[in-house]
Amino acid sequence: MVGGGYSSGRMLHPSLGAIGAILLMANYVVTAAISTYEAVRYIGAPFDLPVEWAPGLTIVAILLIGALNYVGPRRAGVFALFVAIAAVIISLILAACTLPRLSIGWEQFTQHAPRDVPPLRVWINLVSVVLALSGVESIANMTGIMVQPVRRTSKLAIWPVIIEVVVLNLILIIAIFSLPAMTEVGVIADQDPAALTAAENARNAAIKEHALEVLARQYVHPAFAAVASIVFGLLLLSATNTAVIAMISIQYAMSRDREMPEIFSRINQYGVPLYGLWAACALSAVVTVAAASFGEGTLETLAKMYAIGVVGAIVINLGSCLVNRKLAIKVLERIGMAAIGVVLAAIWITIPIVNLPALIFISVMLVSGLTMRFITQRVPRVRAAPTAALEAAAEAAAAPVGELLPFDPGKGRVLVASRGNLKLLRFAFDEARRRDANIFVLYVRDIAVMYAGQSAPLTPEEDHEATALFRQADSMAREFQVPMQPIYCVSRDPADVILDFSATYAVDVVMLGVSRRAGVLRALRGDVIAGVADNLPAEATLLIHA
Repeated sequence: MVGGGYSSGRMLHPSLGAIGAILLMANYVVTAAISTYEAVRYIGAPFDLPVEWAPGLTIVAILLIGALNYVGPRRAGVFALFVAIAAVIISLILAACTLPRLSIGWEQFTQHAPRDVPPLRVWINLVSVVLALSGVESIANMTGIMVQPVRRTSKLAIWPVIIEVVVLNLILIIAIFSLPAMTEVGVIADQDPAALTAAENARNAAIKEHALEVLARQYVHPAFAAVASIVFGLLLLSATNTAVIAMISIQYAMSRDREMPEIFSRINQYGVPLYGLWAACALSAVVTVAAASFGEGTLETLAKMYAIGVVGAIVINLGSCLVNRKLAIKVLERIGMAAIGVVLAAIWITIPIVNLPALIFISVMLVSGLTMRFITQRVPRVRAAPTAALEAAAEAAAAPVGELLPFDPGKGRVLVASRGNLKLLRFAFDEARRRDANIFVLYVRDIAVMYAGQSAPLTPEEDHEATALFRQADSMAREFQVPMQPIYCVSRDPADVILDFSATYAVDVVMLGVSRRAGVLRALRGDVIAGVADNLPAEATLLIHA
């Protein structure tokens, strides 16, 4: 079950789930734009990159990440892990080096803290700092794909987010107030830019857009600052990549559930929904261009657009879980969820009132998304036609010859995993006949999405390549007089599926074909043969057909 506003809202009503999904989509669109923009500013800081170049380079970076995701790289998570570890280490060093200056920062903070602020102003200030909730909602949206038990896994995931948001960020924020630019010209929000010198404005702009690099340069060393800036930039690009994958997944799930056009669930040879990928990158690029031309500054405009999607998704998520009596939620938990939900709902309503960019952005997203949904549900779904090669293969195996033998539990078992390699398939049937064994023909539809929808999972009947392969396998089973069992599976990890079925059916031999992919593709997507060979049970033998 998918976590977040889409699945929880869909449990109550499909329209509510669709609205929740559109809000999640809006959140990830701005996440990709603002993360990439900040990544460009951080990576460009050591090289004195002009701020005027940042929007254009942001669009280029988004398109490059989209091109990388065309092949659905699985190693991105490993890269992100190493970058995250490096970022944590750098943040801890930075926090430790700023500790002696925290008293000065706290003094500056309290000195410039506004007094006798009207309650309405306090509320608006609170609304403007809800951006950190995005990390919490991201964890909520991942509960559907977490390792069981989800209750324990989610706690392990959420606590680092809370510590980072509450503790580390608080230390670094106070440290920012101790910077010379802050002590010399005062708090940024209190200053009229027209009254400041060009140098003062430049310092304040640097603090706004790459504050951690400024801190590292001021309190550690310029070389350390350069390394830290690049690491933080790479971490932000990793966040962009995660947002792009999430957008692809949302569109795919909604398309499978008949909430969006069928075209968004069509996948390429690497299992990536191609049109969903294009839409994700195009939306993020358009939002970047719109923010850059709004007149308030790219970062400021993106920040104003950011919170409305994530807060709305949280409200729908909490509200749907709260009123759904089928969920096993304790009374005290429901009360707490209700209290949080009311506060966040008030924030959600306030955001478009005080932020015009947020109002325009979310209105366009909701109107466009719901219009597309309305049209989708009233137009008959058209399935993609098989290619000429697949039609020829299906016709060649259309006329079965001979008898299909039933599965014999007393015989040995051979498993062959193939995506259409007929030479491997024929070799496997010949080997099964020689061993007098049953054969399992496994077709794994590699799909690079985090979640694949709820009501309409992909089936062999609509997967033309799988249908053609199973027809060929049926014909060979009759020709070689070997008991055959076809298996169809959709997964993000083919090696894991092969190992799972090998153990489940206690197979004697696993047969795989050598990948024809280039070394770069294997590096990005991983090597299935290596994954199977490293983890195959000792009782099974691995045969590789070249």
